[in-house]
Amino acid sequence: MIQAQLIKLKRTPFVWYLILSTAGVLAVFLLYNSLYSWKPVQERLQFLFEIYGAALPLLHGLTVFFLINPDEQIANMYGLLTVKNRTGMFMTLVSIVWGIESLRLALVFLISGIQSGIQMTGLQIFLFGAGEIVLSLLSIVFHLWMNLKFGVALSMFFATLELLQSVMYSNISIAGLWRYLPTAWTMEWKSDVISRTWNANLPFWGSCVLIILLAVTVFTVWFNRWEGRRK
Repeated sequence: MIQAQLIKLKRTPFVWYLILSTAGVLAVFLLYNSLYSWKPVQERLQFLFEIYGAALPLLHGLTVFFLINPDEQIANMYGLLTVKNRTGMFMTLVSIVWGIESLRLALVFLISGIQSGIQMTGLQIFLFGAGEIVLSLLSIVFHLWMNLKFGVALSMFFATLELLQSVMYSNISIAGLWRYLPTAWTMEWKSDVISRTWNANLPFWGSCVLIILLAVTVFTVWFNRWEGRRK
């Protein structure tokens, strides 16, 4: 299923979107590292984590849009409903977006880490990237659901809202039940990685993983019962 979806995307703007968006993010990171090379490495790294974490929902929304949009343009949206293995199809769509975003994150931070001194930042970059790959799964399935059920406009509205919330959470301390808001996870994880306290908060992160697994299950059940978008 994954191979068939990727072949279908070769003749769409999807590939150009990936190239241009990844190059744009990477250019911003490298430019920031160059212009502010006089700042301490940890300070620069923290800022880059915040930028990428805040932009992730927007990237997820756009990637899902460019993945789903070809089906809408060729009036093949309901072809998704005719497959016998609905769960397999949904997990294929999730896996494509998840794999793309994971590779993008790894590429951006690998090159940025080499530029800023990978020997000093390698472990923190690895921890941040690994955590974000896991935590981003909830955002991906959410935007996949939004695009399929309501269309790109509402998905991008929520992506922008998530971005603004992430920026807000980067400037305040989060406590209590507010920490369980998915839009707060990136900044919480960033803080734990920078301050090296992530291992002390493993119970909290374990509960976040459980929330993600529950959400994936719920959205998969929904897709199995989905009857198509109503006009």
